[in-house]
Amino acid sequence: MTLSALIHKGGLARAATATPATTATHEANKQVTVAPVATVTVAKGTEQTSALLPIEDKKIRLWLVHIGETDSGVITELLSSCSDDMDTRRYFLQRSEEVPKPVIRNEPITCGDCTHFKRIEHPHIGHCAKGEPEAIAGLWDSDRRHCKYYLATPTTES
Repeated sequence: MTLSALIHKGGLARAATATPATTATHEANKQVTVAPVATVTVAKGTEQTSALLPIEDKKIRLWLVHIGETDSGVITELLSSCSDDMDTRRYFLQRSEEVPKPVIRNEPITCGDCTHFKRIEHPHIGHCAKGEPEAIAGLWDSDRRHCKYYLATPTTES
């Protein structure tokens, strides 16, 4: 496709690069080397964008949660921009790499040391705010168990 055809179709709405190219020939039986010069036009059209993949959507949403963004209008506008513009999509996917990976513990923990443990009137029993399976009465704070939602309660130093 020629450069003028790309321009007329709107394919160069964002960027185009024209590069003069020089080709050289070397012939042994001539004393003078001749280098015919020609101008070659190389056009870079805009990248075609496709719909945001579900995994990309999830990564960007997790990053927004990580930075504390809760405004649904801002979130919708950002995801729309990522669907329409590849540079914007690349930028926010790169930023999504900042989200820390969850820590998976191999050793058992106690519910009483977890932020998600919500005590009831009993001094040792409570419930998991993340919905982990528990007995009818609740969870005992000192029982040791494995939990994917465990988040240590911050300690205050005095």
